[in-house]
Amino acid sequence: MPILRVAIAQMNSVVGSLSENVATLQRMRTRAAAYGATLVVTPELALTGYPPEDLLLKEGFVDASRVALEELALASDVPVTLVGTVLAESREMNLGPSSDGRDIARRMDGSHEAAHVANVVTVVGPDGVGPSIAKQYLPNYDVFDEQRYFHAGQRPGPLLNIDGIAVGVVICEDIWVSPGPAHALSGEGASVLLVPNASPYARGRQREREEMLAERARETGCAIVYCNLVGGQDELVFDGQSVVVDAQGRVVARADAFTEELLLVDLDLPASSRGVVVSTVYVRPETEWSTPTPHLSEPLTDVAEVYEALVMGTRDYLRKNGFREALVALSGGIDSSLVAAIAVDAVGARAVRGFALPSRYSSEGSRSDAYELAMRLDIEISTLDIDAAHRVFEEILTPALGESPRGLTDENLQSRIRGVLMMALSNASGAIVLTTGNKSEMATGYSTLYGDSAGGFAVIKDVPKTLVYDLCRYVNERALHRGDPAPIPDTVLEKPPSAELRPDQRDDQSLPPYELLDPLLALYVEQDWTASEMVAAGYDPDLVRRITRLVDRSEYKRRQMPPGVRITKKAFGRDRRMPITNGFYEDQW
Repeated sequence: MPILRVAIAQMNSVVGSLSENVATLQRMRTRAAAYGATLVVTPELALTGYPPEDLLLKEGFVDASRVALEELALASDVPVTLVGTVLAESREMNLGPSSDGRDIARRMDGSHEAAHVANVVTVVGPDGVGPSIAKQYLPNYDVFDEQRYFHAGQRPGPLLNIDGIAVGVVICEDIWVSPGPAHALSGEGASVLLVPNASPYARGRQREREEMLAERARETGCAIVYCNLVGGQDELVFDGQSVVVDAQGRVVARADAFTEELLLVDLDLPASSRGVVVSTVYVRPETEWSTPTPHLSEPLTDVAEVYEALVMGTRDYLRKNGFREALVALSGGIDSSLVAAIAVDAVGARAVRGFALPSRYSSEGSRSDAYELAMRLDIEISTLDIDAAHRVFEEILTPALGESPRGLTDENLQSRIRGVLMMALSNASGAIVLTTGNKSEMATGYSTLYGDSAGGFAVIKDVPKTLVYDLCRYVNERALHRGDPAPIPDTVLEKPPSAELRPDQRDDQSLPPYELLDPLLALYVEQDWTASEMVAAGYDPDLVRRITRLVDRSEYKRRQMPPGVRITKKAFGRDRRMPITNGFYEDQW
């Protein structure tokens, strides 16, 4: 049987940076040629980056994408490549009416006319730009909003005949549908399915993907080559972990998680005369690479996977937005310790600066813990004592209040002074402030607007407090395994969590213990359980009522928080869109 050598280009695209993405694609195609590959598969929308969102509504963006695609076609001595991109033409595509009845106006050939814009995979080879295959099923749930932008393909794209092998192309969501495009293509004679993807990371998602792919392979009798995007884009992180599954559903190759990689695999497939013939002629190296041993990367543990997602999301947010340095307010607490460790792994110790901002209520232990952490991470740390500013604000406010600020007013005042100072440091240096609030705090409103929420990127905004502790232990265990000292002091892990905004303050004076709180938040926020369902499951009715009210009443705060890495299947922001003005409470009925 003929051998199809496929190079899976697990690449890190930059949304909108067409020239940068062309350069990455050319680099990976050149490497694939050196290894004797017949075919290169790229992720979904590899050329434009994913998701391009309202760039698709800008005059000229789709046209510029077409020009970039044609530039790729100019390359010689490289394998035929399946390029994920967008096209505004219905010629040679499997398009039908828009999924939502809308057309997007585009200027084409000098005239202003309505054009179909599709999420496509286009064949680029020795003969130039070849046929394009449009995505059929446009997801419109969770973080996806594709029906806003794209017209859906109305039928599977044509089979491609590559070196005598019948190849079917199925884009991302289309492979999840059963029976769907994969079954139709196998019925037409495909022996392998190529699946470009931009599948965002969430805990447990890779296991679900591979289980689905195994099932689809067994149903269709086709091998499946699943190419996933890698990298951070705003709040989303794409984990890569591209896989190849044989026709029996066995994973035979897997790329690493959270890293750009060219994964090579030889597929031993039956010959066929079916499909649109694609020319694959190019000058192969005199001594081709030997038969590749499939790279079968071991999956990461759950906590390690989350940590690497946070590191990549932080690194790419800074890198892709031009930030060279990060600032972190170090309180000596567990959250700021984790954020500092992630920042160091993301951009290096020399690019991270810590600031201790003690008040009259800060314990000596917290001050020393901040400095101990900075020493272990090898980052610069400075102290800015806020007590003088605190006293000035008290003097200014006392006449207006009729007394010195007290209670919540005084607590929030301290947090806001810290926010002002951190943002001033950001303005002066051009560095980005990384906020340190976690998901448990975000959910319940246990944070101060314009205080601890002030910053440019919220690294752990989707990480519940109990997972914060797990991640810190992981950081320490990983360091010890390498023979390095544990970065996070034991005293940080052992002391009760506290904002230290009043004498002897502890989080559990305002919130239930996190081991009780986090499971309830997971049910209410991530799984959309109702209060009555939680009570029926055995949770305390008063606790359920208290927590759900806190979540519902804090929406206005969450809308004003910085973006941050999404690691769960429902994060605040793109996934969960609740009204701020909301008079519905379940217990009123």
